Amino acid sequence: MAGAIAAVAVVALAACSKGGSTSTSTDTNASAAAVPQAVTDLIAKYSGPSTFTAPGPPIDVTPLKGKKIFDIPSVPNPFVQSISASMKEAAEKAGMTYTKFDNQAQVSQWVQGINQAIASKQDIIVLNGAPDPRALGPQLQAAKAAGIPVIVMHFHDNDMPAVPTCEGCTDITATVTAPFNEAGRAAAAWMIKDSGGAANVLIVGGSDILPSPGTIKAMQDEFAANCSGCSNTVINIPVADWNTKTQGIVQSALQSNPKVNYVYVLYDAMVAGAIPAVQTLAKTGQVKITSYNGSPYALDAIRQSNGDLVAMNVGEDTPGIGYATMDQVFRVLLGQQPVAERTPIRIWDKTNVAEAGTPAEAGVGYGNAYTSGFLKLWGLGGA
Repeated sequence: MAGAIAAVAVVALAACSKGGSTSTSTDTNASAAAVPQAVTDLIAKYSGPSTFTAPGPPIDVTPLKGKKIFDIPSVPNPFVQSISASMKEAAEKAGMTYTKFDNQAQVSQWVQGINQAIASKQDIIVLNGAPDPRALGPQLQAAKAAGIPVIVMHFHDNDMPAVPTCEGCTDITATVTAPFNEAGRAAAAWMIKDSGGAANVLIVGGSDILPSPGTIKAMQDEFAANCSGCSNTVINIPVADWNTKTQGIVQSALQSNPKVNYVYVLYDAMVAGAIPAVQTLAKTGQVKITSYNGSPYALDAIRQSNGDLVAMNVGEDTPGIGYATMDQVFRVLLGQQPVAERTPIRIWDKTNVAEAGTPAEAGVGYGNAYTSGFLKLWGLGGA
């Protein structure tokens, strides 16, 4: 999730699962391991600004003037706020009325938001940045009964089943998925190359986050396929413990395995705990922290430490996510079949992080290919 979830992840519904660990490793003679061309190609694919591929045919959005969209964000942080701002921008360009339901990431507040959307006769609802649809069953049923379609955004991975067979999708109309597994593969490739084929990675997941197990498997598959000298250990920290226990759990894991040279936390929300865990053990420069989401503070940490502490982040183009979400909104409101929206990622490290701004800003450094491409697709301008 994300940033979906320090963007997303911080708001996902904790399922009270306990942290566990698994370990896989291959040949420990890492110094002899070569870095395959497939690894460098994957890194190159994601090291530059976004490129746009239309998810479907052009659409005429003029019939949507006056329609009402209700945005329920998952959490009030820069990642999700940037997505909401882009949704608002696109909605207003189409002449729609945009309403955002501000909240503090409480399920009870998401319930209140859906109820308010129904009462105010909105035309469509977006669960933005991972309000968990599995926790909102009665409200989603009520929205469906009222004839209000619901789109769930940045909760399911691109590889997961489509509506209605995806988890929590019985009463929703469409999804805008996220590249969680794709980001995991990209991160694994970066660590393979950066280590010269000798990455010993502590992967810190959140087993109560829906896409987390799939992302971990995608990473392990990348290591297995392309790095005989790499090894990895997996621990899981429930979302409810991220703010209070990440430092202690990561620190303990590093003490248990002093050969670890990378910590990959699946979501930026855990970076704040991983940093003092490495610093307390005086391992800055020996253990590099890597992550996913592209939150400004995580990118700033790369720049400030010159990659010696926080070294890499697989970031997401938040304006691109917002516009992709609105493309799905437009198609649903026009009575068209939902399309497979795909949103972009970019690998950030010390070689390019300055492009994200100083200080870093959500959505900066990805280019305007997505926003321009969608505007053209909608007949509202664009390059």
